[in-house]
Amino acid sequence: MALVTTPATILKTYQDSETSKILRLLTLDRGLCSVVAKGARRPRSRFGGLLEPFTDGVVTYYAKEGRDLHTLSEFELGRERQSLGRQLVRYAGAGLVTEITLRFAPATGDEGLFRRLRAALDRLVEESGDLEAAILEETWQLIACLGFAPGIDVCAACGERPEPGETIHFDFAAGSSLCVRCHRLHPQLGLRELSRRAREELEMLIQARSGGGRLKTGREQRALLSEFMTYHLTDDRPLKSFRFLEDRLG
Repeated sequence: MALVTTPATILKTYQDSETSKILRLLTLDRGLCSVVAKGARRPRSRFGGLLEPFTDGVVTYYAKEGRDLHTLSEFELGRERQSLGRQLVRYAGAGLVTEITLRFAPATGDEGLFRRLRAALDRLVEESGDLEAAILEETWQLIACLGFAPGIDVCAACGERPEPGETIHFDFAAGSSLCVRCHRLHPQLGLRELSRRAREELEMLIQARSGGGRLKTGREQRALLSEFMTYHLTDDRPLKSFRFLEDRLG
């Protein structure tokens, strides 16, 4: 049994017994892992109220070879983000990025993904601009870290960049787009048509250029993200957090 110490972010917690809870973590060195915090639910637990979702810290646990569930030894608090629970849209956004991480992060260390998740949660705590734009942008950045980023800046067929104001057709399955001219050559493809405004705002979100500005095609952007995740991420299991976010944004 090895003793492991590594920076970690708590993604989700579960009740394990009357006195203990299970933590799902994203760690810097070991990727996704699960630990049981024995006695954490007792009133006088040494962990106090530290072990909550969206919290950063340094975790020490006993790693059991060949086991998926390890035993928590210590948790040194880095940053708690309980303020996310005071505003449902922020909370829903945090739930979305952590649920995606839980579904698709590897069980090996990935520093880029680890830093990306923490940056996303920090932004959702601090964002003073349009929360919808911030959530969508951070979700696209996380998807890119996982290796699923779509390409819409050039046509997948001819390689040309669409003209300013030109409508394009987005291919969710391929994660790419076709210009109007190339789409005419492939009319059998059932692609979603994107107006100039929708294309510009989607490109802005994917390239992290929103700057907290208010989206004019917010509903369409959420639909685009939902359809893309359905093709590439969810494995026919809808993300509960995304439905919750949709309900909050209306």
